[in-house]
Amino acid sequence: MEKFRACYGLLFLLVFSVSGIQCKKIKEDLGKKFIIDAMTSGLWVVQVFTDDNVDITADFGGYEFQFREDGKVFAIKTGTAEQVSGTWEGNVNDLTIFSNFPGAGEPLVRLNDTWKITNNTPKLVEAKPFNAVRTAYLKLVKKV
Repeated sequence: MEKFRACYGLLFLLVFSVSGIQCKKIKEDLGKKFIIDAMTSGLWVVQVFTDDNVDITADFGGYEFQFREDGKVFAIKTGTAEQVSGTWEGNVNDLTIFSNFPGAGEPLVRLNDTWKITNNTPKLVEAKPFNAVRTAYLKLVKKV
């Protein structure tokens, strides 16, 4: 009987551990889906951007950003034929978004970083660089 209880206890712990891992995986998958759904529906614009405490928001004037599920992002300059492609990836565990526009010039090159999300809703993302050495602030809002 004692062996049965010990085996039952070990089985319970094993099942509970596996369930915990599965729940964590499900939570991560749901979080990632939320980020992807929020980011890929609609166009985004830079509402505020500061770098080294200098407001350079105006440099992003006319740019709209379209994030796609396949990890691509497009910076589209309204009223022109300019369209710059890049990549992005959201990390639910770290609450970060990585973006990269290879070979891009100003101002898009300033987006090449891993950004720590400090506030977000389906229509707003506020972030600062994950690397604390850089002092910047980014606020994206969904275009209406």
